[in-house]
Amino acid sequence: MSIGGALHADLAYGVAHACADGEQVSGDAWVALAAEDQVLLAAIDGLGHGVAAGEAAARAAETIRAHAAEPLPALMTACHAALADTRGAALTVARIELTARTLTWLGIGNVNGLLAPAVASASAPEALLLAGVVGDHLPQLVPVTVPFADGDTLLLATDGISRANAVELRVPGALGPLADGLLHRHRHGSRDDALVLVARIGPGIGTAEADRGSIVS
Repeated sequence: MSIGGALHADLAYGVAHACADGEQVSGDAWVALAAEDQVLLAAIDGLGHGVAAGEAAARAAETIRAHAAEPLPALMTACHAALADTRGAALTVARIELTARTLTWLGIGNVNGLLAPAVASASAPEALLLAGVVGDHLPQLVPVTVPFADGDTLLLATDGISRANAVELRVPGALGPLADGLLHRHRHGSRDDALVLVARIGPGIGTAEADRGSIVS
């Protein structure tokens, strides 16, 4: 299933996800929130798959929503406490400052992050993923801030997805179908849950996405 939408006039996003074979509940979850000129995005992978993984991911998502205004280390610490009696999760969270055009991200475990610049010759930074499990072992929390220019595209993907490249993220148009295409091309197989979240900034891009309507397939 893929979904496309807008969180701000200058930001559009798309999500695609799939459950592991034989499961009715996904152990992967996502969060997309906006407040004034900030957007918070997260991709969560509950350890394993099935109901227990889904419970861990859902609790992490709920905690992120409750602590969305806090600095990322404090938000991650709150998730760690909330998941203490679950099997735990891998988690990458990103805060986008739309006025400043910056991206700050923090990742624990193996939820990958990639920022694909609109300019093909520019480097494509990846999220620094710290070893650990949210709910079990939390390392020293070190968020990283990078520039996020108009036309750049952010990818967050759980470990059911192999690494996409920056060229694939520069495809123009609606982001729901972009996320869906990445899911189908890069999914490792159907034995694990998989989730792709993409976001792009630029003047009016969110308004254009909203005009298309939500995309669900």
